[in-house]
Amino acid sequence: MSADLAARHPIRQFDFPIIRYQPLLYHRAMDLRQLRAFLAIVDSGGFSSAAERLHLTQPALSRQMRLLEEDLGERLLRRTGRGAEATAAGLVLAERARRILGEVEGARRALAARGGQVSGRVSLGLPPSVGVRLTAGVVTRLRAAHPLLGLTIVEELSGVVQDGLGSGWIDIGLLYAGAVGPALVQEPLLTEDLALIGRPDLLPAADLSAHGAPLALHRLADLPLLLPGRRHGLRALVDQAVFRLGITLDVAIEADSLRVLGDLAMRGLGLVVHAPSAFAGDLAAGLLAARPLGDPPLTRSIVLAWPRDRAASRAVLAVAEAVRSEVAALAGEPPL
Repeated sequence: MSADLAARHPIRQFDFPIIRYQPLLYHRAMDLRQLRAFLAIVDSGGFSSAAERLHLTQPALSRQMRLLEEDLGERLLRRTGRGAEATAAGLVLAERARRILGEVEGARRALAARGGQVSGRVSLGLPPSVGVRLTAGVVTRLRAAHPLLGLTIVEELSGVVQDGLGSGWIDIGLLYAGAVGPALVQEPLLTEDLALIGRPDLLPAADLSAHGAPLALHRLADLPLLLPGRRHGLRALVDQAVFRLGITLDVAIEADSLRVLGDLAMRGLGLVVHAPSAFAGDLAAGLLAARPLGDPPLTRSIVLAWPRDRAASRAVLAVAEAVRSEVAALAGEPPL
């Protein structure tokens, strides 16, 4: 015990074993949470994104890191203009922490397997436009079938999901088919048509019925469009399609947020090219309308993906099955 700590917490000789031993147990109980929090900061590059992923406030996360650094007597993280990065000592801890947490997770899986239970924690990554229809159903299925299984939902752009799968902080994810790299195994999951979506009075042509004639893709060049940014997998599909036609789009506003795109479209500030399922509520309420695009249709394909070099655990396989089941259950509803 350091001199300053001893001064703040004087220990009488006869109760030394008790007072010394109990805090040690307390710190050990905290270690796993602190290590997970530390790795979340290292992997995401900042306190803000790590706190969001861990469902913690930033002050709570900062306190955990302060306690961890005090326990180890080392500075582990360095704040930068873009977030935070590991110090030299932090890099050493990160390597050891991954091994420790991996061993703990392996022990949990082994113990759960003895009782036939699926346990552990799985990170599922998916684009927001897919998650809006799938997430609630997948979580409901997993809670019913595997109550010991913990699930972390990561709703991010497809590029972020792919990076997370590659670096290991996402276990399994949904991606656009054209964005899957060779390091990932992919399983076709669903295909849906894209449409031009906007306020009914602003969509081109009078016929807004579900069976109206598709709008030719070259017509998009004459319209003020609201599209996701270029990091978004869906934007890449649209850009490739119009590039083949040799046309240039008038993208009035770029926004990755579905909520922002929908709000701007309802205000009459442009038209969205997207999957109708992403705006199912507004379409059903008549606030927005959709017009089919292209002949043949412009489509996006979603795949289930996981790292090729890591064997899928029982927990990951359970999440994959829940995703497949939810997609199958939605097959009879309007296209996902």
